[in-house]
Amino acid sequence: MPSPSSFADRPEGLSAGPSRSLPKPPSEGMPGRSPGRLEGLDADPPHRRLRRARLETLEALASLPGVWRAAAGAAPSVAWPTGYTDLDAELPGGGWPAGGLVELLCAQPGLYEGTLLAPHWAAVTQGESVGRLAWVMLGHSRWRPHAPGVLRLGLRPEQLLCLQPATEADAAWAVEQMLHSTGVLGIWWLTRHAQPQHLRRLQWAAQSRGIPLFASRPLACRQDPSPAPLRLHLQAGPEQSLRVQILKRQGPRHEQALSLPAAQALHLLPSRPSLPHVVDCAVSAPVAA
Repeated sequence: MPSPSSFADRPEGLSAGPSRSLPKPPSEGMPGRSPGRLEGLDADPPHRRLRRARLETLEALASLPGVWRAAAGAAPSVAWPTGYTDLDAELPGGGWPAGGLVELLCAQPGLYEGTLLAPHWAAVTQGESVGRLAWVMLGHSRWRPHAPGVLRLGLRPEQLLCLQPATEADAAWAVEQMLHSTGVLGIWWLTRHAQPQHLRRLQWAAQSRGIPLFASRPLACRQDPSPAPLRLHLQAGPEQSLRVQILKRQGPRHEQALSLPAAQALHLLPSRPSLPHVVDCAVSAPVAA
């Protein structure tokens, strides 16, 4: 017989039979619904829908003309072969851009650019009886054009339009006028102190007009920001070669310098030679016959 105290301690309404486990809550075992899924919520969380929308937007932007992926590189609609297979393989589009600013940086601007650009200049002027190439350099520049060297580049001297403004501002203005002139096939600009606002303006003008603009600048400008999509560092290499390092391009970074077989064309000569060409003083020692 159970004691009376055991009946008194038992809650009212419960039998004295064996204990039974309580049923699970309906939220855990609701028929027709997966566990943990509340009724009335979408199967896709909001953050996933937002991420999918962003990816679709990026894909749409990547398909627009003029937009490129850094890992793949840009592909200009028109490009001129440089004449060097190794260099074409590293440039976006496989050559010089048909329009836009290209910066050539070297310790002595004017010394190596003609050798690098000679195949391009010869290609754009081939069969052109009216088109001209414009060379813009300051009037007090240390260089002057050399006609025999120009012939070695594959160009005729009458195909060149040489401008020698007095100041850097005048030179930038002259370059812009050439970009908007008919019959100009390309421009080479030797500058030492080009202003950033001039570079941005000329880059836009060259790109919109579809004319390649090559600007030679000192190597000290390497750390300065530039709107040019393409920047190259030129220096002399062993055995009459030309070393070209790609500092900036529309694509992945290029670390190793290229060695191009090229000889000095001497298209420019110093305007103030350090040694006189004619001896104009008396010779103390006798001259052998």
